[in-house]
Amino acid sequence: MKRAFSTCPQRTNLLIITALIVLMSKSLLFAENNSQNEQSSVDNWNIDYPKRGMVCTQPAQHWYEALISGNGALGAMVMGHPYNEQIIFSHGKLFLPWNAPIPPVNTAEHLDEIRQMIAQEQYQKAADFVVELSKKENPGYNYKRWTDPLIPAFDLLIKTPASKQPEKNYARCVDYETGVVTVKWQDDSGTFERKLFVSRADKIAVMLIRSLSNTKINCRITFAQHPMDPTNNYWQPQDKVKQGIKSTIIGSEDGWLWYRCSFAKRKNGYEALAKIIPLNGTAESLGNEILIENADKVIALIKLELLNDFTNSKLDAMKKSLSEIDSDFDNLLKKHAATHGEIYNRVRLNVGGDKANLTAEELFEMRKKGELSPTLLERVFDADRYTIMSCSGEVAPTLQGIWTGTWGAPWSSDYTLNGNAQSAITGYLCGNMPECMQGFFDYIEFISPGSRINAKRFYDCRGILIASRTSTFGENNHFDGTWPMTFWTAGAGWLSYFFYDYFQYTGDKDFLLNRALPFMKQAVIFYEDFLIEDENGKYVFNPSYSPENAPSNTRSQACINATMDIAVARELLRNLITVCEQFNIEKESVEKWRKMLSKMPPYLINEDGALKEWAHPDLKDNYNHRHCSHLYPLFHGLSPEIDEDPKLLKACKVAIDKKIEFRKKRGGTMAYGLVQLGLAAISIGDNDTTSFVYERLINDFHFRSLNPSHDRMNLFNVDIAGGFPAVIIQSMANFHSGTLHILPALPKELPAGKLQGARCQGQILIKSLTWNPENIVIELLADKEQTIDVQLPAPFKSATINDQQKITPEVENPKRFQLKLQPNETIRLNIRLNRPVAFIQRLNCQTY
Repeated sequence: MKRAFSTCPQRTNLLIITALIVLMSKSLLFAENNSQNEQSSVDNWNIDYPKRGMVCTQPAQHWYEALISGNGALGAMVMGHPYNEQIIFSHGKLFLPWNAPIPPVNTAEHLDEIRQMIAQEQYQKAADFVVELSKKENPGYNYKRWTDPLIPAFDLLIKTPASKQPEKNYARCVDYETGVVTVKWQDDSGTFERKLFVSRADKIAVMLIRSLSNTKINCRITFAQHPMDPTNNYWQPQDKVKQGIKSTIIGSEDGWLWYRCSFAKRKNGYEALAKIIPLNGTAESLGNEILIENADKVIALIKLELLNDFTNSKLDAMKKSLSEIDSDFDNLLKKHAATHGEIYNRVRLNVGGDKANLTAEELFEMRKKGELSPTLLERVFDADRYTIMSCSGEVAPTLQGIWTGTWGAPWSSDYTLNGNAQSAITGYLCGNMPECMQGFFDYIEFISPGSRINAKRFYDCRGILIASRTSTFGENNHFDGTWPMTFWTAGAGWLSYFFYDYFQYTGDKDFLLNRALPFMKQAVIFYEDFLIEDENGKYVFNPSYSPENAPSNTRSQACINATMDIAVARELLRNLITVCEQFNIEKESVEKWRKMLSKMPPYLINEDGALKEWAHPDLKDNYNHRHCSHLYPLFHGLSPEIDEDPKLLKACKVAIDKKIEFRKKRGGTMAYGLVQLGLAAISIGDNDTTSFVYERLINDFHFRSLNPSHDRMNLFNVDIAGGFPAVIIQSMANFHSGTLHILPALPKELPAGKLQGARCQGQILIKSLTWNPENIVIELLADKEQTIDVQLPAPFKSATINDQQKITPEVENPKRFQLKLQPNETIRLNIRLNRPVAFIQRLNCQTY
């Protein structure tokens, strides 16, 4: 691609910096080992540092900092207290019945009136009209109705006799390769250890309690309802939320411990059952707890089931199931780790970080604003991939994944589909864990019936209109005059991209034809009915909505022609045309979609030279906002409209810079807005912005335990756990529009490194990508025969395929060449650049 803008420093300074980096990099990399022989930082005590994981030297003070484990549905958060342990269990489908769905407001009968208000610039009047109409139609709609919230299932409490002297040599750790959370300490009685993991193989949680010094285990184990936190009422008062619980029953008998919970507003509920097994000891039932005495070790198997009808208990079936499971901890772990570890270990990143055994506390002290630490980058990359994988599979991740430690979860911890959920799932495919997408596809299809109702009642349209917030149903009941979310029509189109992208990565034709294509067609049918033409024959998006932002001159989120709405519709039409032509189907529809594409309104540039967030001359931009929705044409590569117009391309760069200015002034909210900025920056080769995104996400948006946050060190949230690894991987290698881009937007702070196991569109596996200031070596393995273009960050002196065949650059572009890939054959490219990578990092926005 031809780029025509630059914000580069002076060449002299660059040459000096380049020389220094070249010298440093030759001594920096590449130990390529994970040696665990360095001195421990904790009192000369032998902590079993995981090769990939996290070690903390103090218990969690808040559930945000608990160590997490999960199997893609069932989740556990381990606080890590030696004598009064609290393990919070939750489930990705456990939403408290709160607001039953009501019919979406019937604006279809008043659509002409609403459109007329918006056309006459009476934006807030249009938003208020919908609210008043909803009140008339349904007296129950007298406030913004929240989605059903994700809630804690129960706590598992373990009380152990405290020693006379305080414990010492304490550590808690999580092993990302196995999902095992360990709590370990010493006291005057001996050395003790608790281990827990949530099994993908057996769909249960497994816990081991043992002494490492031949001391007998004595403890009490019980279930408990998770307590309220009166200081955390973000969503709404927790005591009010807990009114949704009708009853809880806790009991024990003969080594079995159970928990039953019914809901007040619906007939459903859930049950948990634990099998407590003491080895060479006793397990006595004492009311609602199990007393363990004189055991060599204790195994607990814990199962949770959701009930559609609370009167139909599953405890007997659960007891039978747990009785049939092998209770050997090591055997159970081996089965689970075979699946979990195989997925997790597909991708590795090495950028020269410190491989020493560092504790969470030591890592936390390394954070410095404005600095990008390779060590922290590697640790955060590993932690985020572990987090998003652990909450994905059977379910799709909510705002908090599958975990919560509060009855008042921020924003209900629902599926926020105007950007948060998309960020969370962005890392699955490039991160080589496509199986994690299944829960997302299942969920979107689950809410589709309600989405059809939205389309019909809001706009009298066929097809689907996906609400901005959902949990247990798809009907859109969440809006008010400030947040007119009935006007947001881009949801199904945006989510269609991920259905199509799954095919681009995997080549799964059956999925494409039987799931992706039908969903995409339902999304485009809505546009066929919804869009109207202006006097020039161009479509008008009326009403429209750019998620959660308002023009500076109207202060109303209701609007017309949001750039995001236009970009999503364009992308959906292009993808449908591409896939239907590829398989020679839907010929009549393809012609119709081509005509629709030609009627899309153009993107506009504002008086600052930035891409406008609203493609309407009367709406003024508001840069001071956490979302970056108008950069959607850059989220999934560079859209043709931007790529083919140098003025629009430059306007995108200006828009990104304006958002960076806001982030530098007030950047502590909504981490996933940085993911949006990162993806956009990668598409135009903007290394400085990518570097800024890296630095802020590493230093500001991960707790001490490396759990991700929504705001700066506040609000546990998994959006960036999927989004940040995607930014990292795609800044190093990505494929779109037939071109493999190598190091398209690599931060200058990473002059050398190695990425292994990532995937690209085109069914291409990046077995290995190694770079230093002078050389790039990449090994590719494709699933299908194809000829692709390869785009380098700089012209090259020489390049070979498999150390034999020489590569000739294109005449017009010395950074580009063609490459033919054969199925199941590894190709190794060895490339020597004309200029060091470190030099071109500051120029890449000009040369990409």
